[in-house]
Amino acid sequence: MDSSISLLRLYAVLAVFLALAASVFVGQVGAAAAQGAADAAAVAVADLVSPDWDCTQAGLPADAEAIAAEVAVDRISQLAAVLPTALDVRADETCSVIVSLRVETQGWLGARTALGVACRRPAGIAGPVLRAPVAPTC
Repeated sequence: MDSSISLLRLYAVLAVFLALAASVFVGQVGAAAAQGAADAAAVAVADLVSPDWDCTQAGLPADAEAIAAEVAVDRISQLAAVLPTALDVRADETCSVIVSLRVETQGWLGARTALGVACRRPAGIAGPVLRAPVAPTC
């Protein structure tokens, strides 16, 4: 009888550990998916900006959020456990397009949220010179 209870305890601890590990893994996949989808959406919107953009929110294309949403959903559509919940497209004073995407992941131990933020400057826009091949900070 004692060995049966010991085995049950062992399997219970292993099940909880595996559930925790799987939930952490799914959360990390969600965070990576959010960042990748936000980056792809920022690139897509930055490609739509006209060369004479005045670096304001009103100067962004009218369908910028729709394009960003379509690109983000296409990017994470293969991941069944990752669901996009919020998307925001805005411009800042450095002539950068900023896209933030919030996703929710469903793991064995509940739901987790992750936020991906990406900044991109359109190719034809003059701005501060960057000393490294990186996107401007958000």
